[in-house]
Amino acid sequence: MVALNMFIVVAEKLSFRAAAASLGISASAISQQIGALERRLGLRLFNRTTRSVSLTDDGRSLYLQTAPLLENLTETLTHAQARSGAVQGKVRLHAFRSAAEMFLDRKIPGFLAAFPDVHLDVTTHDAPVELVTGGYDLSLRLGEVLDPGLVAVPVGGRLHQIVVAAPSYLENHAVIHQPDDLRQHNCIGWRWPGTVTPEPWQFMENEQLKTIPVKGNLVVDDRERQYQAAIAGTGIAQVTAERVHEYLKSGALQPILSAWDMEFDGYYLCWTAGRAMSPAMRALIDWLRQT
Repeated sequence: MVALNMFIVVAEKLSFRAAAASLGISASAISQQIGALERRLGLRLFNRTTRSVSLTDDGRSLYLQTAPLLENLTETLTHAQARSGAVQGKVRLHAFRSAAEMFLDRKIPGFLAAFPDVHLDVTTHDAPVELVTGGYDLSLRLGEVLDPGLVAVPVGGRLHQIVVAAPSYLENHAVIHQPDDLRQHNCIGWRWPGTVTPEPWQFMENEQLKTIPVKGNLVVDDRERQYQAAIAGTGIAQVTAERVHEYLKSGALQPILSAWDMEFDGYYLCWTAGRAMSPAMRALIDWLRQT
């Protein structure tokens, strides 16, 4: 049963490494189990090279026969566990760093206290991940980067995008009256992790979206680095108001261009459509949405 489950995961991902990440074990352990299964059946299930993995004809036939049966069995066991009230097992969660700060840091301790038999494995990274190949059960990400094939439920409300600067910066630079004035200022850029081009800044003007290609001598791929640089007086930053609330309250940052603030989709908890959901996953989803 264990080897067969590993076979199906490798067949779906066509990668021993991706299957290992999904199952939480080593690739060598999977390779040994698959080898034992092949010897027991007297069949070669995979074509393997240093660069790729593919199913043989026998492997494809075995997958088509067994995958639906194993899926039905897994769903049956999951429903039985849910009826018994047992909430246990491992949940792998990916979250944007900002989402982790706003939701997970405050809510995970209470969740684990309420469900001590659940083991959470959390990865924080400010870039969308592919849930299946990455081996994740859930992802907490911004609504603007939801992929087709994902089921998504909102966590929290809409977010507010504002422009801020430290008093020390504003005291020593020209007054900013409108978004176009930013072209003459040092603006702290932000780019998606893994990319090289900073995102342009956007504003709402007469209910129309206006894009300003700002420039500056600092670009980061971490939102916290961006607003911390602004607090230090390095330049101006466009950030989420909810993320810098305490700094606005203390006066470390001051809002500017408030007439051009804009709202955008907030955070969503998402998972792959059609996958069986364990009681632990359902408990975590409900906890993050309701507390």
